Amino acid sequence: MKITKDLYESKKEFIQGMFSLGGLSECGKTSAGLYLQRIGVKRMKIIQIEREMMEERGYDLSEGMKEHHFDELYAVNIEDVFREFLYRLITKLQAEGIKFASIESLYRAELGAFLKKELGSRMINIFIDAPVEVRAERELQKINKKAASENKSKATLKEVIDQTKQKDAFKLRHGADRVKDVANIIINNDSLITKAEFDSMVGGIASILLKRG
Repeated sequence: MKITKDLYESKKEFIQGMFSLGGLSECGKTSAGLYLQRIGVKRMKIIQIEREMMEERGYDLSEGMKEHHFDELYAVNIEDVFREFLYRLITKLQAEGIKFASIESLYRAELGAFLKKELGSRMINIFIDAPVEVRAERELQKINKKAASENKSKATLKEVIDQTKQKDAFKLRHGADRVKDVANIIINNDSLITKAEFDSMVGGIASILLKRG
Protein backbone atom coordinates (compact mmCIF):
# COMPACT_ATOMS: atom_id res chain seq x y z
CA MET A 1 0.00 0.00 0.00
CA LYS A 2 1.41 3.37 -1.09
CA ILE A 3 0.95 5.99 1.64
CA THR A 4 2.20 9.51 0.97
CA LYS A 5 3.45 11.62 3.88
CA ASP A 6 0.84 14.33 3.33
CA LEU A 7 -2.06 11.86 3.20
CA TYR A 8 -0.79 10.07 6.28
CA GLU A 9 -0.48 13.30 8.25
CA SER A 10 -3.99 14.38 7.25
CA LYS A 11 -5.34 11.02 8.40
CA LYS A 12 -3.77 11.51 11.82
CA GLU A 13 -5.51 14.86 12.22
CA PHE A 14 -8.91 13.13 12.03
CA ILE A 15 -8.55 11.08 15.20
CA GLN A 16 -9.49 12.78 18.48
CA GLY A 17 -8.77 9.96 20.89
CA MET A 18 -7.53 6.38 20.91
CA PHE A 19 -7.10 3.82 23.67
CA SER A 20 -5.08 0.62 23.38
CA LEU A 21 -6.00 -2.29 25.63
CA GLY A 22 -3.19 -4.64 26.60
CA GLY A 23 -2.78 -7.47 29.06
CA LEU A 24 -2.63 -11.25 29.19
CA SER A 25 -5.47 -13.70 28.52
CA GLU A 26 -8.79 -13.10 30.31
CA CYS A 27 -7.47 -9.99 32.07
CA GLY A 28 -10.49 -7.86 31.16
CA LYS A 29 -9.58 -6.35 27.77
CA THR A 30 -12.89 -7.39 26.22
CA SER A 31 -14.88 -6.06 29.18
CA ALA A 32 -13.04 -2.75 28.92
CA GLY A 33 -13.61 -2.57 25.17
CA LEU A 34 -17.31 -3.29 25.53
CA TYR A 35 -17.68 -0.65 28.23
CA LEU A 36 -15.87 1.93 26.09
CA GLN A 37 -18.16 1.03 23.20
CA ARG A 38 -21.20 1.75 25.37
CA ILE A 39 -19.93 5.27 26.06
CA GLY A 40 -19.22 6.10 22.43
CA VAL A 41 -15.76 4.69 21.70
CA LYS A 42 -15.55 2.43 18.64
CA ARG A 43 -14.27 -1.03 19.57
CA MET A 44 -11.73 -2.44 17.13
CA LYS A 45 -9.48 -5.50 17.11
CA ILE A 46 -5.83 -5.16 16.15
CA ILE A 47 -5.80 -8.65 14.69
CA GLN A 48 -8.55 -7.79 12.20
CA ILE A 49 -6.44 -5.07 10.62
CA GLU A 50 -3.37 -7.32 10.69
CA ARG A 51 -5.42 -9.92 8.83
CA GLU A 52 -6.34 -7.42 6.12
CA MET A 53 -2.68 -6.52 5.73
CA MET A 54 -1.74 -10.18 5.42
CA GLU A 55 -4.48 -10.87 2.87
CA GLU A 56 -3.40 -7.93 0.73
CA ARG A 57 0.13 -9.30 0.79
CA GLY A 58 -1.14 -12.66 -0.47
CA TYR A 59 -0.57 -14.76 2.64
CA ASP A 60 -2.33 -18.13 2.66
CA LEU A 61 -4.68 -17.87 5.63
CA SER A 62 -6.89 -20.80 4.66
CA GLU A 63 -5.92 -22.58 7.87
CA GLY A 64 -5.99 -19.44 9.98
CA MET A 65 -3.43 -16.88 11.04
CA LYS A 66 -0.29 -18.65 12.22
CA GLU A 67 2.71 -17.38 14.15
CA HIS A 68 4.90 -17.38 11.03
CA HIS A 69 2.43 -15.00 9.34
CA PHE A 70 3.01 -12.41 12.07
CA ASP A 71 6.76 -12.98 11.90
CA GLU A 72 6.69 -12.34 8.14
CA LEU A 73 4.44 -9.28 8.40
CA TYR A 74 6.75 -7.59 10.89
CA ALA A 75 10.02 -8.80 9.35
CA VAL A 76 10.38 -5.67 7.18
CA ASN A 77 10.68 -2.07 8.42
CA ILE A 78 8.46 -2.32 11.46
CA GLU A 79 7.63 1.39 11.57
CA ASP A 80 6.33 1.19 8.00
CA VAL A 81 4.05 -1.66 9.06
CA PHE A 82 2.84 0.31 12.08
CA ARG A 83 2.26 3.37 9.88
CA GLU A 84 0.14 1.29 7.49
CA PHE A 85 -1.75 -0.16 10.44
CA LEU A 86 -2.63 3.30 11.77
CA TYR A 87 -3.54 4.54 8.29
CA ARG A 88 -5.93 1.63 7.74
CA LEU A 89 -7.44 2.01 11.20
CA ILE A 90 -8.18 5.71 10.78
CA THR A 91 -9.58 5.10 7.28
CA LYS A 92 -12.15 2.76 8.84
CA LEU A 93 -13.04 5.34 11.47
CA GLN A 94 -13.41 8.05 8.83
CA ALA A 95 -15.83 5.86 6.86
CA GLU A 96 -18.11 5.82 9.92
CA GLY A 97 -17.41 9.38 11.01
CA ILE A 98 -16.06 8.14 14.36
CA LYS A 99 -13.23 10.04 16.05
CA PHE A 100 -12.69 7.88 19.16
CA ALA A 101 -11.59 4.23 19.17
CA SER A 102 -10.22 1.49 21.39
CA ILE A 103 -7.96 -1.19 19.95
CA GLU A 104 -7.66 -4.72 21.36
CA SER A 105 -5.41 -6.52 22.01
CA LEU A 106 -2.05 -4.79 22.21
CA TYR A 107 0.68 -7.45 22.41
CA ARG A 108 3.53 -5.46 20.87
CA ALA A 109 5.02 -2.78 23.09
CA GLU A 110 6.63 -1.23 20.01
CA LEU A 111 3.20 -0.56 18.49
CA GLY A 112 2.00 1.12 21.68
CA ALA A 113 5.10 3.32 21.73
CA PHE A 114 4.67 4.15 18.03
CA LEU A 115 1.03 5.17 18.44
CA LYS A 116 1.92 7.37 21.40
CA LYS A 117 4.67 9.02 19.36
CA GLU A 118 2.34 9.62 16.41
CA LEU A 119 -0.81 10.73 18.27
CA GLY A 120 0.69 12.30 21.38
CA SER A 121 -1.84 13.29 24.03
CA ARG A 122 -4.66 11.79 21.96
CA MET A 123 -3.32 8.28 22.66
CA ILE A 124 -3.63 6.38 25.95
CA ASN A 125 -2.09 2.92 26.33
CA ILE A 126 -3.90 0.91 29.00
CA PHE A 127 -2.49 -2.28 30.51
CA ILE A 128 -4.88 -4.47 32.51
CA ASP A 129 -3.10 -6.58 35.10
CA ALA A 130 -4.45 -9.60 37.00
CA PRO A 131 -2.95 -12.80 38.49
CA VAL A 132 -3.36 -15.92 36.37
CA GLU A 133 -5.49 -17.58 39.08
CA VAL A 134 -7.94 -14.67 39.03
CA ARG A 135 -8.07 -14.62 35.25
CA ALA A 136 -8.66 -18.38 35.13
CA GLU A 137 -11.37 -18.23 37.81
CA ARG A 138 -13.32 -15.66 35.78
CA GLU A 139 -12.98 -17.77 32.65
CA LEU A 140 -14.00 -20.90 34.59
CA GLN A 141 -17.26 -19.25 35.60
CA LYS A 142 -18.07 -18.46 31.96
CA ILE A 143 -17.10 -21.94 30.76
CA ASN A 144 -19.12 -23.74 33.41
CA LYS A 145 -22.15 -21.51 32.93
CA LYS A 146 -22.14 -22.48 29.26
CA ALA A 147 -21.52 -26.16 30.13
CA ALA A 148 -24.50 -26.17 32.48
CA SER A 149 -26.78 -24.70 29.80
CA GLU A 150 -25.64 -27.39 27.35
CA ASN A 151 -25.75 -30.19 29.94
CA LYS A 152 -22.03 -30.85 29.57
CA SER A 153 -19.42 -31.71 32.20
CA LYS A 154 -17.82 -28.80 34.01
CA ALA A 155 -14.17 -27.80 33.80
CA THR A 156 -11.85 -27.61 36.80
CA LEU A 157 -9.86 -24.57 37.86
CA LYS A 158 -6.58 -26.41 37.20
CA GLU A 159 -7.68 -27.17 33.63
CA VAL A 160 -8.55 -23.54 32.98
CA ILE A 161 -5.32 -22.27 34.57
CA ASP A 162 -3.37 -24.56 32.21
CA GLN A 163 -5.41 -23.34 29.21
CA THR A 164 -4.89 -19.71 30.22
CA LYS A 165 -1.13 -20.21 30.53
CA GLN A 166 -1.07 -21.78 27.06
CA LYS A 167 -2.87 -18.77 25.59
CA ASP A 168 -0.49 -16.47 27.46
CA ALA A 169 2.51 -18.21 25.88
CA PHE A 170 1.85 -16.84 22.36
CA LYS A 171 1.34 -13.32 23.69
CA LEU A 172 4.49 -13.49 25.81
CA ARG A 173 6.55 -14.62 22.82
CA HIS A 174 5.54 -11.35 21.16
CA GLY A 175 6.31 -9.25 24.23
CA ALA A 176 2.84 -8.79 25.74
CA ASP A 177 4.39 -8.36 29.19
CA ARG A 178 6.52 -5.47 27.90
CA VAL A 179 3.35 -3.55 26.98
CA LYS A 180 3.19 -2.73 30.68
CA ASP A 181 6.38 -0.70 30.23
CA VAL A 182 4.79 1.61 27.62
CA ALA A 183 1.41 1.87 29.34
CA ASN A 184 0.20 5.31 30.38
CA ILE A 185 -2.16 3.71 32.88
CA ILE A 186 -2.16 0.26 34.55
CA ILE A 187 -5.44 -1.10 35.88
CA ASN A 188 -5.19 -3.69 38.65
CA ASN A 189 -8.12 -6.00 37.88
CA ASP A 190 -7.59 -8.47 40.72
CA SER A 191 -10.10 -10.46 42.76
CA LEU A 192 -10.93 -7.47 44.98
CA ILE A 193 -12.26 -5.38 42.08
CA THR A 194 -15.97 -5.56 41.29
CA LYS A 195 -17.36 -5.19 37.77
CA ALA A 196 -18.83 -1.79 38.68
CA GLU A 197 -15.48 -0.60 40.05
CA PHE A 198 -13.67 -1.84 36.94
CA ASP A 199 -16.12 -0.04 34.63
CA SER A 200 -15.76 3.11 36.72
CA MET A 201 -11.97 3.03 36.34
CA VAL A 202 -12.22 2.51 32.57
CA GLY A 203 -14.79 5.30 32.30
CA GLY A 204 -12.58 7.65 34.29
CA ILE A 205 -9.67 7.01 31.94
CA ALA A 206 -11.90 7.49 28.88
CA SER A 207 -13.14 10.83 30.17
CA ILE A 208 -9.61 12.23 29.87
CA LEU A 209 -10.00 12.22 26.09
CA LEU A 210 -13.75 12.21 25.60
CA LYS A 211 -14.22 15.53 27.39
CA ARG A 212 -12.02 17.13 24.74
CA GLY A 213 -14.27 15.93 21.91
